[in-house]
Amino acid sequence: MKNIKRIYDKNPLKFILEVYAVYLVWFFAMEKIPNRNYHIVYSKLDDYIPFYKPAILMYSSWFLMLVIPFVYLLKRKSYDNMYNIIIPMFLAMYISLIIYVIYPTALDIRVTDITGNDICAWIIKGIHKIDPPNNVCPSIHVSTTVIIDNQFRKILKNNGKLKVLFVLWDVGICVSTMLVKQHSIIDVICGIILAHAILFVFNKKQKFINHVL
Repeated sequence: MKNIKRIYDKNPLKFILEVYAVYLVWFFAMEKIPNRNYHIVYSKLDDYIPFYKPAILMYSSWFLMLVIPFVYLLKRKSYDNMYNIIIPMFLAMYISLIIYVIYPTALDIRVTDITGNDICAWIIKGIHKIDPPNNVCPSIHVSTTVIIDNQFRKILKNNGKLKVLFVLWDVGICVSTMLVKQHSIIDVICGIILAHAILFVFNKKQKFINHVL
C-alpha cells in the first residue's frame, strides 16, 4: 500500500486516469470474449421489483457520483482525502473484474422492449447498446457508489445536510439499478458486501499507518 501511495503522490491525476483507463480496457475486452459460460443471476425477488423507466435518470447520475467528489477535492488540493476514496473504489472495480473472469455472470431480466421517444427511453436504449447484460455480479455500479458515499461523508464532517443528500443519492442509485433491470437484487447485495469489506480492511489499515506515523 505504501508503494501505491508513493506512485499516487507523484502525480495523483495521472495515476487516476491511467488506472481507470486500464479498468475500461479490461472491462470492455471481456465483453468481446465469445462463448463464455455465463451463469445467470436471478432471484424470485427480482420479479416483484417493477421496471420503472424514469429510474434511469438516477442510475445515470452514477457518472456524476464518479466526478463531483473528485472535482471538489481537486479544487482544494486535498489529495490525501482523494486517495482514501480512489483506492477502495479501484479495489472494488478490479476485484469485480477478477470475479467476472473466474465466475462470469449474466442477466436475463432486462426489459428489451423499450417504448417511447422520451429521454428516459433514449438513455436506456443507449446503455443497452454499449453495456450487454454480462459481468454483473457483484455490481460495480453499487460497490463504487457505496464506497464513494461512505468515504466522502467522512470528509464532509459537520455538513449534515450534504451528508444526508449523499446517503439518499447512494440509496437512490443502488435501488435504480434494480428498477431499470440492469442488476438483480443479488448483484446489489454482493456489491454492498464487497464495498463494506474493502472499506473495513482499507480504513483499518489507514488508521494503523496514521497511528504509526
